Amino acid sequence: MQSLFRESTSLPQVAALEWRVSALVLMAAVISSQGCGIISDAPNRVVSTRGVSPSESQTGNPSSDKPPTHTLPREIPPIAKIPSPPETEQAPPATSQPTMMETGVASWYGPKFHGKLTASGEVFNQEKFTAAHQTLPWGSRVKVTNLANGKSVDVRINDRGPFGKGRIIDVSRAAARALGMVGRGITTVRVEWLSDSERSNKLVAR
Repeated sequence: MQSLFRESTSLPQVAALEWRVSALVLMAAVISSQGCGIISDAPNRVVSTRGVSPSESQTGNPSSDKPPTHTLPREIPPIAKIPSPPETEQAPPATSQPTMMETGVASWYGPKFHGKLTASGEVFNQEKFTAAHQTLPWGSRVKVTNLANGKSVDVRINDRGPFGKGRIIDVSRAAARALGMVGRGITTVRVEWLSDSERSNKLVAR
């Protein structure tokens, strides 16, 4: 066959064909070797899912040269508590004077002590609605009620007394007149301690 092939073709053509066949064989060998290298090297390569950045594509550095970076989720800052407005300190409720109530015998005094100094230093006037008590503070206002007839009067404490046994208050002549006890001199009464701001210095009689 070679003789027939050579006879049918000229020498230059045969040389050109042999050169082409050699080139094709060489290219096939090169391609085959590259393909095998790629297949054998594939299991050892780390496939990175990270995209190639423009800087890597320009410099030619493969993305596998750099270790994959794992971005940690940003820590959510704690929710700041909105400070509540400071509570305004409220003034403590005003404590009113304690109410005292007692029941006992009342007496009255007048002409013999009129114009003289009381224990508080005030001049006694039998026509003012004042009274003497053993413990109540000066200026305290008390309501005296005659339990025999229901009449009552408000008086101001400006003296100490009475000192008779069983008696709890000694009122002025004006207060005794309002209570309807001048003639008898004594009577059973109920004494209620009132706040100074509740009553005036005027007579309140019923």
